[in-house]
Amino acid sequence: KQWYQRRVRGPECEKSPFVEKLLSKGYEVLYLVDPIDEYCIQNLPEFEGKKFQNAAKENLNLQDSEKVKETMEKLGREYDTMLNWLKEKVLTKGIDKAILSTRLVESPCALVASQYGYSGNMERIMSSQAYAELGILC
Repeated sequence: KQWYQRRVRGPECEKSPFVEKLLSKGYEVLYLVDPIDEYCIQNLPEFEGKKFQNAAKENLNLQDSEKVKETMEKLGREYDTMLNWLKEKVLTKGIDKAILSTRLVESPCALVASQYGYSGNMERIMSSQAYAELGILC
């Protein structure tokens, strides 16, 4: 797979929590720095046999070992109460679910888009198009 992430230019790209694990494992990440790049890449799902995957979406599969998967299951059961509390009491209107993940290396947490939903950038593009069609300036 070829990983990509929509970010602005500069050091923000390499310091993003979405790519921490990818970079630490030596994966190459394609940074989409133009606002319309993400829109375009959805029409180009693969290149030279490599599928593109958005690093800012859920289900980031980095082929963790069985030991890591077992540890994450155990930790998931241990932190189940806290994760439910986050979802049901703290971030009630902002998230669909709260889970433990192996995606992060340095950052304490990350909010990711659902696998089939819009990323934050795509939401901005779509809403600005909707307002433009209504004749409203953003």
